[in-house]
Amino acid sequence: MLLAKDFKSHYEFTAEEEQLLKELAPLMEIHKEEFAEDFYGHVMSNKETAEFFPTEAKLDRHRKMIAGWFMDLFGGKYDDAYIRNLKHVGKVHVNIKLDGHFVNTSMARVRRFLSEVIESHAPEEKREEGLIAVGKILDINLDILTSSYRQEELKKYFLSFRVEKTLVNWIERFTHGLNLILALALGVVSAAVVVLFVHDVIGIFRKADPDSIIAALGSLLIIWLMIELLDTEISHLKGRKLQIKVFVGVIMVAFLRKVLIAGFRHEELLGFASKVGTLLVLGIVYWLVVRAERE
Repeated sequence: MLLAKDFKSHYEFTAEEEQLLKELAPLMEIHKEEFAEDFYGHVMSNKETAEFFPTEAKLDRHRKMIAGWFMDLFGGKYDDAYIRNLKHVGKVHVNIKLDGHFVNTSMARVRRFLSEVIESHAPEEKREEGLIAVGKILDINLDILTSSYRQEELKKYFLSFRVEKTLVNWIERFTHGLNLILALALGVVSAAVVVLFVHDVIGIFRKADPDSIIAALGSLLIIWLMIELLDTEISHLKGRKLQIKVFVGVIMVAFLRKVLIAGFRHEELLGFASKVGTLLVLGIVYWLVVRAERE
């Protein structure tokens, strides 16, 4: 947490300027009531801020508080207690849900009022330095008052960020787990297809008919298909992009198997032509996908 000496150092608020503000205190005491009238005229002119003072008693109580804050600007005591008091005021503003916009506009109003008083009534030799000193103490006040708003926004942001990060991490782990399960399942299915291929090859020698050859070729194509799927899944687990062309290739292999079966079994020309046409369309789609992924 920043201390009074830190604010003074960061804003280059010197001991001479502290003393100068203290010397301006008698002048500001004369204009204290005028300041309160000007300040609350500004406050009550806005519907949003006027709602915070529903009764005259509440307005009078706050008028005394703001007059005390006004004179503290020229009190010469800019220590850690002064900083803590301003932080408390900033937290109150946040708790009552006063829009930070009105804190800034009100401070601008105070700055204009003080500038007019100093330029009109302060000794000429103190005007320029007085305006600089007033600007610095008001900047320090505005910084501290609005810090409560920044802290509240950060709390909301970081709470949302932590929840979001936890949720995203959990989903990523869950998705990674599903990918592992999928890879394992593909491995098991691949082993089963290999067994099926061996069975079909044995069937060729036992039966010696075209159907056995077609079944073996179909199993071989499925093995190739499983290899591609496994390779794609492993690459995806390593963080590489998922390739759409593999899935188009899967469909092509399935139709190629149907075309082979239809050719050996001498199916009707129309049915055979439709399968070949579909395979041709899939080939064009595959080419387009490969080209798009390369680009």
